[in-house]
Amino acid sequence: MNILVPDSWLREYLKTDATPKQIKEYLSLCGPSVERSNFIKDETVYDIEITSNRPDAMSVMGIAREASVILPRFGIKAELQINQLTNLPINKSNKLKLHITTDSKLNPRWTSVIFDSVKIKPSPSWLTKRLELVGVRSLNNVIDITNYLMHAYGQPAHIFDYDKITNGIMKLRASKKGETLTTLDGKIHTLPGEDIVIEDGSGKLVDLCGIMGGENSAITDKTTRIILFLQTYDPVQIRKTSMALAHHTEASGLFEKGLDPELVMPVFLEGIQLIQKLASGNIASSIIDIYPHPFIASTVVVSRTKIDSYIGTHLETKEIKEILTNLGCTTTVDNTKVAVQPPSYRQDIAIDVDIIEELARISGYHTIKDKLPDSEPPAIFEDPILGWEQKLKNKLCDWGYTETYTYSMISKELLDTFNINNQEVYEITNPISTDWVYMRPTLLPSMLLAVKQNMPYENDLKLFELSMIYAYRENNLPQEQSTLIIAVSGSRYGKLKGIAEAIFSLFGISFPTITDPATDYYQQGRSLRLGNFGQLGEIDGALLSKLGINKPITILELSVDQLVKHARLKKQYTPIPKNPASYEDLAFVVSDKTYVAPMMASLKTIDPLITDVSLFDSFNTIRTFHITYQSDTKNLTAEDISKVREKIIKHMKKEFNATLKTV
Repeated sequence: MNILVPDSWLREYLKTDATPKQIKEYLSLCGPSVERSNFIKDETVYDIEITSNRPDAMSVMGIAREASVILPRFGIKAELQINQLTNLPINKSNKLKLHITTDSKLNPRWTSVIFDSVKIKPSPSWLTKRLELVGVRSLNNVIDITNYLMHAYGQPAHIFDYDKITNGIMKLRASKKGETLTTLDGKIHTLPGEDIVIEDGSGKLVDLCGIMGGENSAITDKTTRIILFLQTYDPVQIRKTSMALAHHTEASGLFEKGLDPELVMPVFLEGIQLIQKLASGNIASSIIDIYPHPFIASTVVVSRTKIDSYIGTHLETKEIKEILTNLGCTTTVDNTKVAVQPPSYRQDIAIDVDIIEELARISGYHTIKDKLPDSEPPAIFEDPILGWEQKLKNKLCDWGYTETYTYSMISKELLDTFNINNQEVYEITNPISTDWVYMRPTLLPSMLLAVKQNMPYENDLKLFELSMIYAYRENNLPQEQSTLIIAVSGSRYGKLKGIAEAIFSLFGISFPTITDPATDYYQQGRSLRLGNFGQLGEIDGALLSKLGINKPITILELSVDQLVKHARLKKQYTPIPKNPASYEDLAFVVSDKTYVAPMMASLKTIDPLITDVSLFDSFNTIRTFHITYQSDTKNLTAEDISKVREKIIKHMKKEFNATLKTV
């Protein structure tokens, strides 16, 4: 996950003289990776990648906390200065009531308070600018406060219109399968069940907790009474709901990683202060804080021997204690072990190697000295299919073809276009788009779409993709099959047949002589099935019309799995003949629908002196073959060739009813 952190906002929590360049370099060496720094509106903004196990660092304050520990390791003074509110002078009121029912398993901590006399208006310029720098559009002062708190502290906040909550009743519970809720973005969601939701006194759902609020409780320009609401949720359930509904928000991205329950109240109090200051809100209820199971720090122990073994160097007691204490841990160190109680915001420190990781990164991965292992290097066994795939890709690129990458999923529309039974393909439970619903059983739909998209820009298309297809197996996981597809624009059957022959030669496999036509996607008179290896030919015109393609397309499909299975790794050496070859062209008149490939294969078997046969020309019913004669033992005479020629003429008449064309 990447976050944006403006330099001026960072320095509000971090007192340091470090330059933006130093912050970028040193943070990347020992902590969150600063991928780039952008200069926006006279402000340096850091684009920082945070690993998914560190929700505590997914905020401006979290980065400030990390920098306050890392910068001093490079001789730069840095001090964390966060005056989090723990107690706020509040004029409590019982003017308005809020009746709460919650579930501590789904909702470990709930805090809320009601304001009245709230004025909805544009935010001040300082708040608008900060939100814009982190990629958030300003809406109004109240909504902007919630976004500000989330980006500042990594704790999402939500605000309801109090007058839209029937009878002031809020009940947090697990949803029932089939319940529906329209969220703030106007999307209607049918819930799968067990999702965390809030219903009001009328029984209507007003919040899809941890993901997005309900449209029916949203703030408008006419809102005057609001509920400020901060909380933590069961991260597993938030993740399940987000995935099931294909609905991901910044808030869900935080909640699903597990947030610090101790952070809720300080951020809640700052939210109260901001609403009072920026929206003129008056507290109109008591503060509700439901926190039945407060955080209790656990103890994680690691041996000193294991630390030294993993890091490859000895860390002194003073350095270990300094690093871990600065990270907020309560630390006890003796000669044999290190005992650590992580703070509430570092719940990712759960086992001994987590402590080692913290020591290694803060002391500096760049300081660890290289050392070769004492034992011999491990044996590496290359997956044979990966090696062949790379060879194929290299060859095709050398031959002038361009590799394409397409999604492994196809739409319901494509499924119908290709007459594929949706009961014999795998449907994705939570597709993120209607274009990607089914796992493709063939590469053909994806390739033809790629051809269509590229046709306006290139007349002579030569594309290929080497990827997986997903063969259906009833009541089982799909069988992934490595497959190659090549596409060229135009009627170029002969060209792709030549490519197919070259590929078979690369694998040491004889080119199949089967003459069965390809599947229904191909023109029956201009296609060929290549045994169990695949098929090639021109695509059926009706299918192309359905896809909006108005010119012929020729396709070659090959199973890489089958090619690798039958590959002949041993090469046979044939010495260069000592005697010269003789050549002649013979033209035969053939009947309609006579296949050339069987004729060529048959010609090669007539006599040992025939070493090669190729098709020289084809016109109407005439097929001209270029024939090579050669002997290993002598120079051929005209008489030798004449005898073989007679055999050829008789054989062609008998086997194919083909007669030699005379002038």
